[in-house]
Amino acid sequence: MKQLPAATVRLLSSSQIITSVVSVVKELIENSLDAGATSIDVKLENYGFDKIEVRDNGEGIKAVDTPVMAMKYYTSKINSHEDLENLTTYGFRGEALGSICCVAEVLITTRTAADNFSTQYVLDGSGHILSQKPSHLGQGKKVALYTNILYLFCLNCFFKKKKLLREYKCIALGLVLIKSS
Repeated sequence: MKQLPAATVRLLSSSQIITSVVSVVKELIENSLDAGATSIDVKLENYGFDKIEVRDNGEGIKAVDTPVMAMKYYTSKINSHEDLENLTTYGFRGEALGSICCVAEVLITTRTAADNFSTQYVLDGSGHILSQKPSHLGQGKKVALYTNILYLFCLNCFFKKKKLLREYKCIALGLVLIKSS
């Protein structure tokens, strides 16, 4: 026996979180809702296989948190397992962005109310910041993913385009119902 390389372990564990294009969209929408967004725009190219973009008007990511914003198991939502009893957020594990980085090229643009301008970050497969530059986004966050690697995960389930559209409609309807209650 031999130990798997770290990159392979990250990819395998990420495939437990990111199982399809729908799971990526769900995770990003939940992050937006947790950030207090009242407006969320989702854009897909080729049904999300080439590009997924989720933009919101939520709180944005604080500058102090950006170095670890996509590192696995870093979260702003809980401090210990005792906090799980009083959860008020959709996400809490700190796995979504880190897992997405393993399967896609990720760009995150963010601005908080305290920031004078937004910053765009390019992340590597481990969630580390490769580069950053000023941007023009208003308050909130935009996550853009560029990939065709998602095919690997979606081929396991063999999603057809019509089925994908039905699933997106179910997610959208569910979010409308959640927000209206």
